[in-house]
Amino acid sequence: MPEATAYARRVTGGVVVTGDSGAEAGFGAPARPDEVWQTARGRLVVSHPGNAVMLFTYDGYATADFVPFIEGAVDRVLATGMRPDVFIDLDRIEGYDSEYRQAVSKWGARTYRRLGEVRFLVRSRIVAMGIAVSNLTAGGQLKPTTKRAEFQAALQSAVARQAARA
Repeated sequence: MPEATAYARRVTGGVVVTGDSGAEAGFGAPARPDEVWQTARGRLVVSHPGNAVMLFTYDGYATADFVPFIEGAVDRVLATGMRPDVFIDLDRIEGYDSEYRQAVSKWGARTYRRLGEVRFLVRSRIVAMGIAVSNLTAGGQLKPTTKRAEFQAALQSAVARQAARA
C-alpha cells in the first residue's frame, strides 16, 4: 500500500488512506486527495481526476465492508452540492461476495438520482451480470463497457465537461 502523505487510520475491516498520490489517471492535479480502502482480500482506490468526477478502481475481491467506504466517499462530494460523474474500473476485480452486491445495489438504488454519469469498465461476464441486475434498480443509468479506450474517453470528456461548468 502506498504511503499516505495526509493520514492513515484503521477502520473496521480495512485501512482508509488519504494521500496526495497525484493524478494516476493522467488528468493533471487531482481535485481531491485519493482515498483507499484495503483489506487482506481487496483494495479500492477513489480518485478525483476532476471537479465532480470520481474514479473508483477495484483490485482483488470486494466484500460488503467496502460499501460504507463508498458511501462516505460519494457523500463527501454530494455534501459540496456537486452531482458527481462516477467511473468504476472493475478491470482488476477478481470477484465479490453476495453481501457486497446486495449492499452496493441498495445504496445505488437510494443514490443514483443524485449522480451524474455512471460508467463501468468490466472484463468479467459475472461482474457484467451483476451490473445488469443492479441496473434494474438504477433506472438503466449504469453504462458498462469492456473497452478501456471507450471508458478513458468518457472519463476525459466528463473531466472537460465538469471543468467547463466550474
